[in-house]
Amino acid sequence: MDRDTLKQALENADLTAYEAEAYLTLVDYGRLPAVDVAKKSGVPTSQVYDTLRSLESKGFVDTIDQDRLHAEPADPVDILTHLRERGELFTEAAEELEDRWEQPDLKDHRVGVVKHADTVLEHVRNRVRETDVAVEVALTADQFESLRTALYSAAKRGVIVHVAIYYESDLTERSEAWDLSRTNLEVRVVKIPGPFIAVLDRSRTYFAPNSRAAENYGILINDNILSFINHWYYQTCLWYPWPPLVGDQDRPKPYISLKEFIRDISALHHDGGNVAVTVSGIDVAADEFRTVTGTVTDIYYPDAVTDDSPSLEQLSTYAVVTLDTGDEQLTVGGWGAVFEDIEAQKITLEAISFDGVGQS
Repeated sequence: MDRDTLKQALENADLTAYEAEAYLTLVDYGRLPAVDVAKKSGVPTSQVYDTLRSLESKGFVDTIDQDRLHAEPADPVDILTHLRERGELFTEAAEELEDRWEQPDLKDHRVGVVKHADTVLEHVRNRVRETDVAVEVALTADQFESLRTALYSAAKRGVIVHVAIYYESDLTERSEAWDLSRTNLEVRVVKIPGPFIAVLDRSRTYFAPNSRAAENYGILINDNILSFINHWYYQTCLWYPWPPLVGDQDRPKPYISLKEFIRDISALHHDGGNVAVTVSGIDVAADEFRTVTGTVTDIYYPDAVTDDSPSLEQLSTYAVVTLDTGDEQLTVGGWGAVFEDIEAQKITLEAISFDGVGQS
């Protein structure tokens, strides 16, 4: 590498042109009086003292005050480390810029593939800030801690956040530092390893394989139907079968899935319980967002049972809840409802009462 190229490299490592020139002169000649540094380097005499002091503050040179100021190159160990770290930073920055350039614009495409799983997490972190209704995410403890601030902020503004964390031996100890008592956020522990997956507001899905996969990549999906398929996988494999990390939350309890709501309250309803709920979703006829509150009067699904909670198989086709608001009877369907009055996006269990004795 010639001197001019070396000087440019030093300038890229946070030195000014004068500092790079003065430092290389000292490396070439060893200890020199400040005036000689100016003569041999071309740094103006009026600038050389400030230049040497600045180099000293950065650890590149040592100065000695004798009858006049002298300077000599400092031990290069720290400098070499600095240069190598800068090189790694520039390399990583170049790779990241390449990834970002090649990332698909999901405004124009339904599905895109990226090279790194970390890119998927960054997309999720940014998109969670814009969610309105629900977040379903399955991830490792490290990934949860990376996204925790964004997930907590979403829960705080009323978004339902379901977090499925893959089991690790120190999970209980680590979770003690997490505030899991907040409303709208529930965490369950999945005992088998699985992929990173996030379904946001029923329209966007983000996927990355786990650490055992042979390749490191991610998939970005902007499609309602594909998101529904991933939502059903999440519900059946990563949510329903697994226990919560902390005990049941007090009511009002929010639900993302009408079918999960039915599993929880079906037996109570058939035992004579008065189940009060608030349902937020899309008015199917008007195609407008609507929120209604009322009492559950009927639950229907194929081969309905009245003495127990229905199985996932029984709920795998369709299910309908009838709600009495006091002014009207409304039918409530789940994701993709066509014939019901309301497509439920959020169901909040407000209270359960038996013969006038309430439980809220």
